[in-house]
Amino acid sequence: MAKRNRITEYDLHPRGSHVDEALAKLDRIVSAERGRGRGVFAVVTGYGSTGGTAMIKSAVLAQCRRYARQNHIRGFLDGEYAGDIFSPQALSFPELCALPIEAKRSPNPGVVYIAV
Repeated sequence: MAKRNRITEYDLHPRGSHVDEALAKLDRIVSAERGRGRGVFAVVTGYGSTGGTAMIKSAVLAQCRRYARQNHIRGFLDGEYAGDIFSPQALSFPELCALPIEAKRSPNPGVVYIAV
């Protein structure tokens, strides 16, 4: 039987949360995960409101770009690209092989994968 990859998920968009709360939580999560060593985890950002704005997701992706530039994380992947393993986004993610097979079969644009 094949071994299933399991990664930790953190929810950044509980009902009524705001962008600043989500980013503060993301800072704490990244610090804690860095303390544990190398690995990959997921943050659930949601898809955004019915108006088409994904404020938390956009803010998290922008923060991940800053983290990567500052070498706080090794990389990140928008869950939307998890199933397209030949996309530039997926190919640049250092832990693509660590993603669960379910993530690759059913990409989820409401999730961001982060490698520390």
